Amino acid sequence: MSQTLKTKGIILKMSDTPGKDKLVYILTPAGLVKAFMTPKRFAGKKSFTMDLLSYGETVLFLADNGNFSVNSIIPDDFFYSIREDITAFYTASYFCSLAIHAANDADTDSQALFDLMLYALKYLSKGESPKRIKAVFEFKVSALLGMAPCLIAQKKANEYNFVISDGSLILETVPNSVHLSRNSVLFIYNILEQPAKAAFTLSISEQLLFDVAKAAQQYIIYHTERTFDALKFLNGVL
Repeated sequence: MSQTLKTKGIILKMSDTPGKDKLVYILTPAGLVKAFMTPKRFAGKKSFTMDLLSYGETVLFLADNGNFSVNSIIPDDFFYSIREDITAFYTASYFCSLAIHAANDADTDSQALFDLMLYALKYLSKGESPKRIKAVFEFKVSALLGMAPCLIAQKKANEYNFVISDGSLILETVPNSVHLSRNSVLFIYNILEQPAKAAFTLSISEQLLFDVAKAAQQYIIYHTERTFDALKFLNGVL
């Protein structure tokens, strides 16, 4: 039986189809929805051309065959400032790919993932450091996937080696690890403990951020066991 669903949504991906419609991947608080949409949608007397990263109130129609189509969209934000900065745009594109991957995991908290994606876009659009926002996003996604670093140390010290395989902290240098200061470890711990909105406001010096960002990227790539095309572009500009 067909039905209409109303929800907030963020467009993470748009693909062409043989017809005039687009196949769009929409992240909602209830999970990821794939739906067909004509490029121009209407809200009242106004028409809007939706694009990647568009966020707003979305009305979806579920047909008898199980396919979703976008009935209407009332946009809240297009995040235009992200599109004007190549580094911010590639960062957001990478987040979209990572969010799709996380959304396809049955154990992921859909509401938490939606909030994380929305706040990441909001802080990127404000001109916050893409490198810092990226590190927060990667560690938060790892936690949503049930793979948060354990951050357990052998003993208290000022310097550690962060082991990529499990996020443990050891004193000796080993392969596949990243050297981190105690303050860097505390920064990661606070990322994992704070809700998304607060985590993106955490500050760290540029010197320490370099190692934290390195650890975050290596950790998420190791545990998702895949690469992301957007990340290849991002590493070229970040």
